[in-house]
Amino acid sequence: MMLTVPVGPERERVVRAARRWFELCPHRLHGAFGAAVRAMPPGDLDSPESPPGTVYASVGTAVFDDLHREPREWTQVYSPGSWDELLRRLGDLPDVASFEAKTWDEQGRLNRPSFLVSSVSGGGYVDLVSTIDDAVAGDPGGERALLATVREVAELAAPLAVAVAVRGSLTDTPLEVALSRSPTDYRKRPAEVLRNYGWLTVLSDEMAERVGGADRLSASGAFVEVEPLAAGGWWLQATETWDEYGPEQANRLFELLAPVLPAGRPEMTQRRFPTIADPPVLVTLPNVVAERDPREITG
Repeated sequence: MMLTVPVGPERERVVRAARRWFELCPHRLHGAFGAAVRAMPPGDLDSPESPPGTVYASVGTAVFDDLHREPREWTQVYSPGSWDELLRRLGDLPDVASFEAKTWDEQGRLNRPSFLVSSVSGGGYVDLVSTIDDAVAGDPGGERALLATVREVAELAAPLAVAVAVRGSLTDTPLEVALSRSPTDYRKRPAEVLRNYGWLTVLSDEMAERVGGADRLSASGAFVEVEPLAAGGWWLQATETWDEYGPEQANRLFELLAPVLPAGRPEMTQRRFPTIADPPVLVTLPNVVAERDPREITG
């Protein structure tokens, strides 16, 4: 899950939103594993030995600038004290901030179960990212907690885009993945081009005007919720539950949002190479977007 927010002149607003994201996501979205990790003594989270099943959990930040050849990094094992320090450092909006945990597997690798909550800053924008525990995602109460979490932060931050995805990339939205190209072309200008649409969509006020305004969004019948956000922007929920969202809803959203979508025809079936030595295989992407180029509507 990812929420893109602009920094703009009201920087302190974004700081509050980032801190709230870090406060809410672990408790609401990381499930039983997250709760177990937060209850562990710090010594158990950075054991000198790493038998299978051992957990490593850390908090950290990184700052990149032209004055230092290497990024200025701060990393500590998770503890109540290091957590408080992480929240304090979020006040500087570092380039990267994270709280994550992984588990050593039988092959001596850090693997699942795991979780991550992070923020990535650059170009005047911040991407707030979190994994979602499978048990949370598959439960109606978990869906409500997910929506409540995004909504609470969105009310603070005037977001430009949101992505809720199954097996999603932590850096690319489902629409960007389906377009099969680096999102950097338009991710650098998310105030102009919408990064994603789906079960949950958010639009800035400017984008909402470009697609016909609040009245058109409400009258379209494409959403069960069309509501303004306190700091600016619009909250658009297509269906009551995740399972109800499918190709029909994606096509309706595409036709409504075409003026703000990136050019190109997304592909739900793509060729992927499992390894360098293996032949390509066809993979069907799990997150639905319309396989249409917005230029067929916008010209």
